Amino acid sequence: MSSEASRLYLKGLVLTALGVVILSPDALLIRLIDASPWTILFWRGLGFTLVQSLIVVARYGGGTIAALRRTGRLGFVLLLLMGAGNSLFVLAITHTGVANALVIIAAAPLFAALMGRVLFKEPIRRRTLVAGVIAVGCVALAVAGGLQTGGWSGNLAALGAALVLAGFFNVLRRARDRDMLPALALAGFGPAALGLLLAPALVPAAHDLLPLAILCLVVAPVSFALISIGPRYLPAPEASLLMLLETILGPFLVWLVVGEEPGPFALIGGGILVATLAVHALLGFREAGRLAPAPVGAGSP
Repeated sequence: MSSEASRLYLKGLVLTALGVVILSPDALLIRLIDASPWTILFWRGLGFTLVQSLIVVARYGGGTIAALRRTGRLGFVLLLLMGAGNSLFVLAITHTGVANALVIIAAAPLFAALMGRVLFKEPIRRRTLVAGVIAVGCVALAVAGGLQTGGWSGNLAALGAALVLAGFFNVLRRARDRDMLPALALAGFGPAALGLLLAPALVPAAHDLLPLAILCLVVAPVSFALISIGPRYLPAPEASLLMLLETILGPFLVWLVVGEEPGPFALIGGGILVATLAVHALLGFREAGRLAPAPVGAGSP
């Protein structure tokens, strides 16, 4: 039992971390695209639903509709949260500084722990709470040297994205006994509808096609497919804690592509954050057999 629980914990850890790594160019790609945020939302939503639907159909074939029905009410809730989160993230990145948005979104682990405690009576592990506080401090340190003053609308959108992300992981944890990908595949319709109504133009410029295609057909759908599976085997605060890696990898990618140096604060904060996540993951793996019950129906990721 202990060995099986450890295996499942490691599985969730690897899948979630891989999803976050794939998601890391998200903010960079959005910034490289000159199109309206509503145009980005339209294509991001369509691409998300297209790729996720292909994954689901390839997996379930003729049983796709039945698999969608099995997601139940929680599937509908996750669909709404995913759509809202995608929309708020794009609006945050395009209406405030990337540093502002990522710092605010970095509060998601603490929101997730609080939500889990208040709504689901899930205990907060001491190591998770300590790691969450350290991680948020590291992220703040990493961007302290270049924190920009962004508009209130973008900051509020980032706060909303953090709350939605925390809720997403908590609800996904409640639904760990079933595959939620069929429901999440439909999450792109909401952002696409908003984009269709509000975009000044739906056809992007030629120079936007490549980054838009990478964003909409690879980064967003593939990363969240992995991220939606991983938390089935991890507590919500731990899953959202891994999302902080994007806050470090994002500026690093900007430095590689655009030439904007992250600065000493980012390097120090990033180093401490990675070390914190590594220690936290090691402790979680060692304690999995005693503290983390194996999810029901965990045989199929």
